[in-house]
Amino acid sequence: MALKILLADPSNEWLASTSAYLKQLLYEVEIVNTGKKAQLALYNGEFFAVVLNLDIKNHSGLEVLKFVRTKHVGQRVVVTVENAEMLKSEELSAEKLVKLGASEIMIRPFTMEQLKDVLEGQQSIDDLVKNIPKYTGSVEEVEVAESDANFTRVKIEEFYTGKAILFNVYIQLGPNKYVKILYSGDTFSLDRLNRYKNEKGVKYLYFHNADRRKYIQYSNYLASKIITSDKVSGQAKVKMLKATAEKLIEEVYSVGLKPQAVEESRQLAKNMYELLENQQDLFKVLKEFQEFDPNAYTHSYSVTFFATAIIKQFEWQSKVMIETAAMACLLHDIGKIKMPKELMCKRPEEMTQGELELYKKHPLFADEILSGNLMIGQNIRQIILQHHEYFDGTGFPYGLKGNKVLTISNIISLCDDLVHSMLKDQITPPEALKRIILNERLVKRYNSLILENFMKVFVDPAKVMKNHPLPSNSRMVPKKREAS
Repeated sequence: MALKILLADPSNEWLASTSAYLKQLLYEVEIVNTGKKAQLALYNGEFFAVVLNLDIKNHSGLEVLKFVRTKHVGQRVVVTVENAEMLKSEELSAEKLVKLGASEIMIRPFTMEQLKDVLEGQQSIDDLVKNIPKYTGSVEEVEVAESDANFTRVKIEEFYTGKAILFNVYIQLGPNKYVKILYSGDTFSLDRLNRYKNEKGVKYLYFHNADRRKYIQYSNYLASKIITSDKVSGQAKVKMLKATAEKLIEEVYSVGLKPQAVEESRQLAKNMYELLENQQDLFKVLKEFQEFDPNAYTHSYSVTFFATAIIKQFEWQSKVMIETAAMACLLHDIGKIKMPKELMCKRPEEMTQGELELYKKHPLFADEILSGNLMIGQNIRQIILQHHEYFDGTGFPYGLKGNKVLTISNIISLCDDLVHSMLKDQITPPEALKRIILNERLVKRYNSLILENFMKVFVDPAKVMKNHPLPSNSRMVPKKREAS
């Protein structure tokens, strides 16, 4: 079933062109050119979203917005304004419009592509599934010649296993050459994918960059369902979160930190917390975690995984604290998008003096990027700004020392160093941590409590409890299952 959009705008020309564009995207569209007609349409029908021009007459845009807030609670409304100056008045400020029920505010002129992004950002997972065109043809493999730049990929074993495919899926034959193997709306076939993996040696599946957001959203949704399941292994859960995080960070680096990316980051952070809370053999999963992919997106997830596990050991830990830290970890290197691409994968010891000076500014670049995003709190910005500060004052960008360095930031700096050590020497997390602990220069970088708590995450809680009583809120104490 197509999602239904109500377009309310005084310009018949804009209504006609926008309606035609959205119908090509498989939306069902109703158009009105007065506020009174908009209210009547809302009274008579249900809409996935309303695109409302505040300049509409015969019941103003504000009147329509107030009507929606009163009569249609929860209705998504994308408000459009003619220029940024309109938002400077007290009556029409962005804050006031959001309080009145605006889900999103768009300033004209904007492109159809931008409107498409905003509407897709409003879609829940249920909306995505409902809007999939049901594919009824025979599943034939189709060769396509298309630029590699248009595709993104995931490891075949990390591809989500839902019942329906939200987008077309391809395998690569060679440079700029692909075969479409699954269609949007097609029924998912795990056996078929296993044949590609085991019989044909396919390592990666590809889909268009434009479908990356759908992949992130659906993978996040599936992860939220399996995190508490005893039937799915800890390693499988970690892999699913990793694949989701990689595509999320790739999306942010590619198209910027859009509202839907922030929302999916929050959901991923919640999923990370649930994994820490429910995975009883977490110590084993952490010990066995191996990821030697130098990809910047993989790095961000690995840092998130270890940092949140350390925080879970502190007495002051909480759900809010862990989710905040996870958000900061996922975005901690976002400032690097302002650096030349050739520096993204270089380590500091490989850089020239000039490159090193620029590299040391990436926490400042991150703060600049995030300062304009109202959805990212000051607490997250501060953590990211200090994520390369060290306890002994040898870090950057400010050379802070001791208690002036936020504990969570110092945790991230430790995990950042740990992950790089794992990658460089192809070693396990415990081996990498041991190398840090045996290096006097490195040990001075971190608050000693952080190192102590990090060692705990690799220890079997049952063995610790035999000789070392711990606080009741310690993550090292296995949860007691309620009697059935």
